[in-house]
Amino acid sequence: MCRPLSFILLYFLIQALVPKETLSKKKGLSSSDFTSQEKATLERHAKCPVDGVKNSAVYNQWHQDKISDATLLCLMIYLEKNADDAWAWSMSGMTFDLRKQKQQGDYCFKQSIKLVGKHSDFVKEWHFIGPFGIGKTEFDGDPLAAFGGIQNASRFRFSSHASTKYNSELVFGGEITWSMIKQNEANEMVQVRPKVNWNDLVSSLGSMGITEWQGWVVGNIFVNEDITLLSYQCLGVARCFIEKKPIAGDLYHRNQFWFPVTLSRGVHSIFIPLRSKVNANFQFSLMKSASFNILKPPFLPDVQKSYLPSNFFIPLPVSNLMAKNWLKIINVKVQKQAKGETLVASLAHTYNTIAPGQTKVVVISLQLKDRTHGAQLTPTCTDIDLELKVQTSEGSENVALVLRCRNKGSSFLFTFLDHDGSVQHAAAVEPIGLCPDKICPVFLTLHGTTVPPQNQADSYKKMVRGEFEFGILKMWLLAPTRHGAHNWEGPGALTALAAIQALHQMSQGSSWLEMKTDPNKVLFAGHSMGGHGAWHLATHFPDRATGLISLAGWIKKEEYGDSNLFFRHDISTSHTDPAVKSVMESCVGENDVDKHLGNLKGIPVLARIGANDRTVHPYFVRRAVRLLKESEVDVTYTELPNLEHWWWDTKETNDGGCVNDAQIRKFISKISESLIPKEFCSKGDDAPCSAASEESSKQLFRLVTVNPAFGDGLKGLSVLQQIIPFRTSVIKINVTSDVLTLTTQNVECLQLKKDVSNRGLNLQSIKHFNIDGTSLEFSALDFPQIYCLLGESNQWALIQDWKTRTQNGLIRGHHNYGPARRIAERQFLICVGTQLDDTRSEVLLRHAAYIANQFFLTSDAVVSVLEDHEVDKMILDDYNLIILGNPNENLLTEKYLSYLRDLNYLPGNESTAASLLLGRRCRYQSSGVGLMTLAPHGQGLAMILMGLSEEGLEDVVNLATPTIPPMARSPFSNLLPDFVITGPEVKRKGPGGFHCAGFWDNQWKLSASSVSCTC
Repeated sequence: MCRPLSFILLYFLIQALVPKETLSKKKGLSSSDFTSQEKATLERHAKCPVDGVKNSAVYNQWHQDKISDATLLCLMIYLEKNADDAWAWSMSGMTFDLRKQKQQGDYCFKQSIKLVGKHSDFVKEWHFIGPFGIGKTEFDGDPLAAFGGIQNASRFRFSSHASTKYNSELVFGGEITWSMIKQNEANEMVQVRPKVNWNDLVSSLGSMGITEWQGWVVGNIFVNEDITLLSYQCLGVARCFIEKKPIAGDLYHRNQFWFPVTLSRGVHSIFIPLRSKVNANFQFSLMKSASFNILKPPFLPDVQKSYLPSNFFIPLPVSNLMAKNWLKIINVKVQKQAKGETLVASLAHTYNTIAPGQTKVVVISLQLKDRTHGAQLTPTCTDIDLELKVQTSEGSENVALVLRCRNKGSSFLFTFLDHDGSVQHAAAVEPIGLCPDKICPVFLTLHGTTVPPQNQADSYKKMVRGEFEFGILKMWLLAPTRHGAHNWEGPGALTALAAIQALHQMSQGSSWLEMKTDPNKVLFAGHSMGGHGAWHLATHFPDRATGLISLAGWIKKEEYGDSNLFFRHDISTSHTDPAVKSVMESCVGENDVDKHLGNLKGIPVLARIGANDRTVHPYFVRRAVRLLKESEVDVTYTELPNLEHWWWDTKETNDGGCVNDAQIRKFISKISESLIPKEFCSKGDDAPCSAASEESSKQLFRLVTVNPAFGDGLKGLSVLQQIIPFRTSVIKINVTSDVLTLTTQNVECLQLKKDVSNRGLNLQSIKHFNIDGTSLEFSALDFPQIYCLLGESNQWALIQDWKTRTQNGLIRGHHNYGPARRIAERQFLICVGTQLDDTRSEVLLRHAAYIANQFFLTSDAVVSVLEDHEVDKMILDDYNLIILGNPNENLLTEKYLSYLRDLNYLPGNESTAASLLLGRRCRYQSSGVGLMTLAPHGQGLAMILMGLSEEGLEDVVNLATPTIPPMARSPFSNLLPDFVITGPEVKRKGPGGFHCAGFWDNQWKLSASSVSCTC
C-alpha cells in the first residue's frame, strides 16, 4: 500500500529527533531483544524482499545492497533465529556503520567477536567462476569485464537466477555458473578442478595450450575491530584484490613473504584471479604481525679456501609491514662471530628506505676489518657462524648466518652486483691444469628450469682413479643463475654477462686464485632452457665466443611447447588488430635464435640431443643445424639413440653423461688448444694454436641485429642506430686483400671497434674502406670509429662524438632503445607523485609498492621507491626512472612528457575533461585512458605510468602483473613496446582494447611505420 508523502516525511522527522541508539544502549540487552527491536523499527517502513529467509538468500541480498532498510530488515529477521551466525552479525555491523548508526554497529561487532574473534585468519568458503579461455600474454582480456567485472558479477554469486550464468568455450554446453569450494584450515592449499574434458580439447585442437584457463575465486573475510592492520599472503597466484586494492601474490609458493593491508571493520571481499593449467592451487592467509620482518637470505656466498673475496655481498630481504609508514634501515653490524679474523658489515646501496607495504632486498657488504695480512679469514678452511644485527627506524633484529668454506677442486658460490643493482649468485670451479700466462677462458654453462647453479656446475664431472674430478680443462667453469622465468633472455642474459665480469674481477683481485680469467674469451654452453640461452648469448656476442655447446636447446619460446603461444587461444584474438600484433611480436624478435644463427660463422658449434627427448624434441635442434649449415657455420650435430632429455652416463658409468662425456670434453679440448698463443706452443706440436686471422679475413660475414640495445656485434662491427627501430638490420662484411666493404640494411649508424675475437679480421692491412658504395678514409690506429648516414643525401660519414650526435639521449640509439622491459636493465627507481591530497598520494604509493614487490617476487630485483620531491638529479643520472602519476600528481611527469614531441597531456577544466593528444588527430579523452611510455633520461630511460582517471592508472599498472603459470616473468618484460595507450575496454579485450601501441622513432616522435594507430 502506498503511504502519503506527508506521512513519510513525518516518519523521518520523528526518526531524526529520536536517537536510534536508545535501544542498543541498554545494558545487558540480549541478541534476541536487539534483533526484535531493530526489526520492529524497520518493519514500519520496509519489507524484506527475501522469501523464506535463509543464509544464502540473506547473503545474496546483502552483497547486492549493503545499506538499505530492506537488507537490514532481512538480517534482523535472520539473526532472530540464527544468533550464532557470526558472518550475519559482521554484515549487520557494517551496514549499521554505513548508515552512521555506530552504537548498533558496535553491538553487532561485539556479538561477532564473541563467536569467532576479532578477524578472519582465512576464507572458509570460496566461490569460483570459470574456466574461461586465456592466451599467453600477461594482459589478456577478462570475459567478466563485459558484465561489470568481477566486483559486479560476484554480487550475485549466492543467487540461483539464470542471469548468473556465463559463456565459456571450454565446457560442454558452453555455460558456466558459480560453484563453492570449502577451506577447512588456514594453511590448507585450496584446489580448483574445473569440470572440463581436457583430453577432448587437446586432441581436437592439437594444442596443449588450451589447457590453460582463467577464472576468479571470491571469498569474504570479517574484521570486527575498527581500522585493523593485518598482513596477508597470496600463494600460487600473481596477485589478489582486497576489495579493489591490488596486492602482490607469490606464484612460487615460497610461504615467507607477507604484505600489509589496513581494513575498517566489516566484511570484506577477496578477489583472486586464477590462471592455471588443468587444475589450480592457491592459498590466502591473514594474520597480525610486527611492523617489519627480516627474512633469511635466499643464498649466501662461500668462503674460498679460507679466504674472503673482496666483493662479498649478502642479500637480506626486509618486509615493511606498515601500511602508511616508511621503514628506514639505519645500520648493520656483525654482532657475533664464532671464529676467524674480525669481519665488518656495511650497507652497499645509497637508498635503504623501504616504502609502506614493500619487501626489499637490503644489500650488505661483508669485509675483513684488517686486510694488512691479506684476505685470509681462518687458518684452515672451516665454516663460520655469524650473527648480524640490523638496526631500523622501528627497532633492531638479529639474523644468524653460516658461511660455508669450500676447498680447491670443489664448486663454490660467489655473489655479485648485477646490472640492475640486485645481488645475484653463481657457482664456479677453478680450471683443471694451467693456462698460458695463467689467464684462462671462461666456460659459461647455463642451467635448465629449476636447476640450482651449484648442481649445474657439479654436473661437469668425471671419474678419475676412483674419485670424481670437477671442472673443465684449462677453463674457468661458471654457472650463473637468476630467479624467474627469464629463459636466459632479457634480465637473465644480462645476469650471465655480469657474472662473467664479476668472476674476472674476483680472480684479478684474489691472490689465492692462481688462474685468472679472460672475459672476452667465452665458450657458451647450456642444457634445455640453458641450451636456448647458449644459442641466444653466442649469437648476440659472437666476438666473445670461442665456441658454442647447445644441448637440447630450443630456438624460441613462441614455438617451443605451449608456454608462449602467440595469439592462439587468447580472448583478445577476437578483438586485436593485426597492427597491434605486429608491434607486440617485434618486442621479442631479438630473442629469435634462428634469425641470428648466421652471426656464428667462424665459431665451432656442437649441437646435441637425445633421440628420445620429448621435453625438447630433436626437431628444434635439427632446424637450428640446417640453418647453421646454410650459413656455412662449422657445426657438429649428434642425436644420441635411446637417450632422453637428461642422462648421467652416455656410454660408460660416470663418463660425464649429458653435459661432460668424452665427445664434449674432446670438443672443449680442441677449442682450448686453438686458443693457445703461438709463443706457448711446444716445438713440433701439431696442435692448432691460435687460428690464423688471415684465413677468416678472406671470408664473407653477415651480422643480423633486431635490437641494437642487446649484443656487441660481429668482427668489431655493431649497429648503433637503426633507420626504423625494431626492424631487422643487416651488415654484410666482405674483406678481400686490402679492401673492407660493408653493405647495410636498415642501419643509420654503425660502430667499428678493434676486432678482439679469436678469429678476428686483420684490419691492419686495410687500405680501402666503403659502406654501401661510399668510399671512406680508414685508419686501423684509432678505435672505435662511428659512421652515420648524414644530410639529405644520406651519405655515410665518420662522426666524432656520439653524445653530440644523440643530443645526450634526446636522439635514440643503442643506449636508449626500448622496448618497455629495458627500464629494468640497469639500476632503477620508482618515483611516486605527491602533488595532490594525501588520499591520492597514498593510492600512487600503493601502486608503487605493488610494482616494486612484483619485481622482487619475480626476479629478486632491488627497487627503491622515492617521492617526487626527494629526487636528486645528480644521483638520478645513474638510474632509470619509473614515474608514477600524471602531471597534476607528479613533479617529474611534465618534464619527461615534454621530450615526446607527438604526445601531449591536455589538463581538464570545469567544462572539459583531461585528454591525451597523440600526433595530430588522435585525442583520447575517456576516463578509462591510461598511458605507459618510455622517454629519454640522459643515457638511460624513464617510464611514465599515468591515467586520466584511477581506472586508467590501474590498467597500465596491470601491465606490470607477471604470470605464466607456474612461473612468472618480471614486470613489463614480455610483448610491451615503447608505449601503450589503454582504453576503457582493455579489461575485456586485452590488447584489443589498446588505443595505440608502438615504438618511438629516433627523434622520440611518432612514425606511421612503427605504431598500430593512424594519428
